[in-house]
Amino acid sequence: MSESPCIFEVTQHNFATVVVENSQRVPVLVDFWADWCQPCKTLTPLLTKLAQEYRGGFILAKVNADTERALAGHFQVRSLPTVMAIWQGQIVEQLVGLQPESAYRQIIDQFHAAPEESLQEQIELLWERGHRQEAVELLRKALNQEPASSELKIALAEKLLQMDQGDEVRSLLQSLPDAERNRQPASGLLARLQFADRAQGAPDRAALEAQIQGDPAACAARRQLAARLVLAGDYEAALEQFMAILRRDPQFEDEAGRKGLIAMFEMLGNDHPLTMTYRRRLFSLLH
Repeated sequence: MSESPCIFEVTQHNFATVVVENSQRVPVLVDFWADWCQPCKTLTPLLTKLAQEYRGGFILAKVNADTERALAGHFQVRSLPTVMAIWQGQIVEQLVGLQPESAYRQIIDQFHAAPEESLQEQIELLWERGHRQEAVELLRKALNQEPASSELKIALAEKLLQMDQGDEVRSLLQSLPDAERNRQPASGLLARLQFADRAQGAPDRAALEAQIQGDPAACAARRQLAARLVLAGDYEAALEQFMAILRRDPQFEDEAGRKGLIAMFEMLGNDHPLTMTYRRRLFSLLH
């Protein structure tokens, strides 16, 4: 399979995800081909070149008509190669036989989106609909094409962190230049990674909450609960736990309360309303 993030081998199992869902945002060219088809061997490098040139402006979905006979039959493919253009779930054009490059360009140009916007939209659409692994694979392919891209490394790290793949996240972020690693959004992901490390092996949220209810002075449980809350996206509740640690025992675990708040400020960013609110509260408590 091509390393391009915009070229997919499609079967009946991933057709809905790759073709139908992606076609809501960008055009999808579905190329029905077979090994024995000589014109297909000419068309394949042509379409691959276009996919690389448009960089996310369209998706190329390749269907082997011999192995995916059900798909070929469903679309009544009678001759190879056949290329169908799908836009927003509908077939808007069909080209049978090998056509000039200009014919394929004309279809793409009619519907295609800007490369940067379309790639990000494809990833977010897959993610929102629960196809997390497919979104990650799309990012991996894009990074293979641009291995020095800090933007793609950070985007992949952000998704992997949500999938609890902390080791790879750490490796990706450490590979960034110092200037990129020490500012948002990478610095925020590194801060979040600290909470993921803290939560690893900790009791679940309910158990920690029960422990704190029985012993409000249990700062270690509060610290673990704060980490759990961060990973669950309940940031205000996590901030409250660190404030509680700071009020009860400012020196606990080498100022874990204060350092936890600062790590959250770094993660959320200076302009986040919670950062501004709790930074004022921290200042008031300390002074």
